[in-house]
Amino acid sequence: MGLSSIFGGGAPSQQKEAATTAKTTPNPIAKELKNQIAQELAVANATELVNKISENCFEKCLTSPYATRNDACIDQCLAKYMRSWNVISKAYISRIQNASASGEI
Repeated sequence: MGLSSIFGGGAPSQQKEAATTAKTTPNPIAKELKNQIAQELAVANATELVNKISENCFEKCLTSPYATRNDACIDQCLAKYMRSWNVISKAYISRIQNASASGEI
């Protein structure tokens, strides 16, 4: 074993093989970290959605306490926000998946 192999200066075929193995070998810690980050992002997104709904729908719809028209307004506003959120989320996920599949990410 020469010094070149100790310091990463082995044959180019060995370097290429090592790099390929490192890229294809799944790291359980990295997977767990990615899952944890994804979960935290999901919680943050849900929190943001609830905050926006509260901020916009309740300010818009609660004109007087206990009015019967408040319920219908809030229901419609919530439905609108949820539909919009779902459309945006699906588009975002699709773009991320396409970028990941093409190697951009």
